Amino acid sequence: MGRAHFTAVAAAGAFGLATAIIAAQAPAPPAAGQKPPAVQNPPPPPADPSLAQGQGRGGSPMQAARAAIKGENGLTGTATLYEIANGGNGRMVQVVLSIENAPPGMHGVHIHATGRCEGPDFKSAGGHFDPGPAGNSDPDVNHPYHMGDLPNITVNAQGTGQYNIFSTRITMGGPTGLFDTDGSAIVIHQNLDPMVPGPSGSGVSGGQAIACGIIER
Repeated sequence: MGRAHFTAVAAAGAFGLATAIIAAQAPAPPAAGQKPPAVQNPPPPPADPSLAQGQGRGGSPMQAARAAIKGENGLTGTATLYEIANGGNGRMVQVVLSIENAPPGMHGVHIHATGRCEGPDFKSAGGHFDPGPAGNSDPDVNHPYHMGDLPNITVNAQGTGQYNIFSTRITMGGPTGLFDTDGSAIVIHQNLDPMVPGPSGSGVSGGQAIACGIIER
């Protein structure tokens, strides 16, 4: 038997087997007088941090914002934020962050309460973003429970760092959104954020700010 003939027979057999499997898995047609079963929407897929354009559980972003980050010693970067659906009526914000010319190591990252970035200490950005009647923007005392607390970013030996994370704590709209009356900013800190509380002024949440970017639509 020739190789071509053998290949054709094998392909035909595989096709027939696949057809039989599909037929066996297909739902049986409704009996006479019965209504067909209702079609249920599949659950949303989990968010994929590798997708950099806000394509998460809710598909296309509802809102987007951006921050141009600048700091000491030529540190620059960008943060892009996408508000996307988080199943049902919930929402989350995806933060895609990239920085260059930064000190190697891990650095605290937070959204701060005021949209001002006056160097060199960037204290004009205020405390950590934590709006609402029960909010406490003190960077250390209420840490790491602020709405604006984000994971650390790791910078390599070449001074570059990137991450792509999701936060269910923040939103872009409404009275407790990032665009309240005085805006908000994203801040990079000198030190690692150990994600523990400490006395006011202790700097436990990352220490000195080394870069800042105003979050804008």
